[in-house]
Amino acid sequence: MFEIHEQSEGGPRGDDATSLIDRHAKDSVSFSIERGEVLVVNHVCTGAEGYFCQWYAADNSEVHVAIGREAQHGLALTYDGGGNWLVVDSGCVIEREAAIAVVEAFMADGSRSEAVQWGTGVVRSTVADEKGWVLTEIGEPGGPNGRLPGGFRGEPVGAPDPELLQTATWRVLEELVVRDAQWLTVLAERPMTRLRRLVVRGAAELERLPAAVAALTELEGLVVLGPSVLTLPRLESTSLRRISLGLAEVGESVEVPDDWRARVEARLKDCALPRLESVEVELELEDGVRAEGDDDGP
Repeated sequence: MFEIHEQSEGGPRGDDATSLIDRHAKDSVSFSIERGEVLVVNHVCTGAEGYFCQWYAADNSEVHVAIGREAQHGLALTYDGGGNWLVVDSGCVIEREAAIAVVEAFMADGSRSEAVQWGTGVVRSTVADEKGWVLTEIGEPGGPNGRLPGGFRGEPVGAPDPELLQTATWRVLEELVVRDAQWLTVLAERPMTRLRRLVVRGAAELERLPAAVAALTELEGLVVLGPSVLTLPRLESTSLRRISLGLAEVGESVEVPDDWRARVEARLKDCALPRLESVEVELELEDGVRAEGDDDGP
C-alpha cells in the first residue's frame, strides 16, 4: 500500500489523486507518496501554474528523474515547499490533468504514468548556482508561463565555458552580466532565447556586440559600461527598447575626450532601433539601472 505525506493543513480530505491535487492547488504546498519509492508532487505557485513531479529513491533524497515533456509552460522560476529555489526546465511543469494521471498510476502500482514522458529536467539550486553560473534573483515572479519582470540575473565566472550552454540556466536566464568580450561571440552564435536584458561591463572591445544584439530576438534592455562605450558600434535590433551607457570604471590611462557624450549620442543616432523608447548616457552609471522613464531615444 501507499502512504501519503502532506504539508497541507485543513481543506477537503481524500486519498484519491484528484483530491490531493485539488487540495494542494489551493494551499500551494507539496505532498509526497511513498510506495517503495517516493513521488513528490510540488505545486508551482510562482512562475508557470501547474505541477512538477520528482521521483526519489525510498532510502535517500536524491532525485532520480523528473518529468520532461513538450508543454506550453516552458521555463519557470519557482520554490519548493521549503522555500528553496528551483529552475524548472523546458516542459517539466505539467497541467492538472497530467499531474492527476501521474499520481493515480503511482498509487495504483508504483508505476510511472504514460501520460507524460519521463526524463531529466529539474535543476534544484538552494544556493542559486549551477555549473559555474552565479545567479541573482531580480524582480518578483509573475506573468504568464513563468516569465518574470527580471527573472534570474546570471553573472558568469571567468570566460565562457561550453558546458554552460548545456545547462538549464542558459535557457532560463532573462538578464546576463557580461564581463568578458568573448561572451558576445557566444551570444551571437548561440543566442539565449529568453534573454531580455544584457549588461556589458568593462569589456575591452565591442566588435561582436552588433551580432549579439541582432541575434537576441527578445532583448529589450542593453547596458554598456566602460571605456568601450567610446567606440560603440552601429547596432540593429527590432526588439531593443532601452539603452543605458556609461564610462564607469574608466582608468587613468584612458583619455576621455571632452565631447565624449556627443560622440556616443551621434553613434546612437546611426543605429537602426525602431522600437527604442529611452536612452541614458551618463559618466557614472550603475549596472542595475533600469533606464525607465529616461530621455526619449534618438
